[in-house]
Amino acid sequence: MMKSWFVVAALLTYLLPPHVQGQTLKPKPAFAGQTDAAAPAKPSPPMNVQTIAGGLSAPWALAFLPDGGCLVTESDGAMRIVRRDGVVGGPIAGVPPVKAIAGLGLHDVVLDPDFARNRTLYFTYFSPPRGEAPGTYSVEFFYEHVWRPSLAERRTMDIGTERVARAQLSADNLRLEGVVTLAEGAERRVVVARDGTLFVTGADRFRLYDSKVDGVEHDFSDNPDVRRNFSGRVIRVNKDGSIPKDNPWLGRATVPAETYADGLRDPEGAALHPLAGELHPRP
Repeated sequence: MMKSWFVVAALLTYLLPPHVQGQTLKPKPAFAGQTDAAAPAKPSPPMNVQTIAGGLSAPWALAFLPDGGCLVTESDGAMRIVRRDGVVGGPIAGVPPVKAIAGLGLHDVVLDPDFARNRTLYFTYFSPPRGEAPGTYSVEFFYEHVWRPSLAERRTMDIGTERVARAQLSADNLRLEGVVTLAEGAERRVVVARDGTLFVTGADRFRLYDSKVDGVEHDFSDNPDVRRNFSGRVIRVNKDGSIPKDNPWLGRATVPAETYADGLRDPEGAALHPLAGELHPRP
């Protein structure tokens, strides 16, 4: 039986300018003890961590392949296969152009449940605007150039687009084929739901809102319409990119049809509850 193994990636911490650091979220607990949970009575057993491979550039996600290797994304735009013996393959061809800037870039990759037969996978990335070459941009550009202008000016800027895509991995594992954009506006984690739909978490698109609707200085929970201006949310689409007919905001013209949940500050992770099948996003 194949032994379980782990790939550990370091989290990157960016040094933000003072006006950005000052926007730390200070949520108000809904009930006493909500944000101050007691320590577990019994500590978790230690994990046996083994380094399989090194030399990766800002790895963000991995998906285990049927042969025991794994598909790894690097935030700067490369997707590679790491074999079970630790050999790191070259960049897979066919990945769409990626713009890596601040917390944006090439992120999640998830295999279709029927991957062994259809070779289909889903991935998220930040696409550069039309005519702009892919590449890595400085954090200062993102916060200083984009943040300082007024909201009206920011809304006219095209700095790129968050995208969810589907593709097939070639039989020789060397390229992506048939890349199709399924949705825009979210590019963090992808979770395949039990009904076959795709949940995708979206991080904080601060450039599209002002402080009055950012959830920090004001309580917007009574008016979901204002939430259409930022993507601290989860979207839900079918595997072909169409909108599920039971999405919760279809009756609200001002909320994008793909929206499933909102009010989430910056959901970087997500998983299905193993028993209930509910989606559990996390910051």
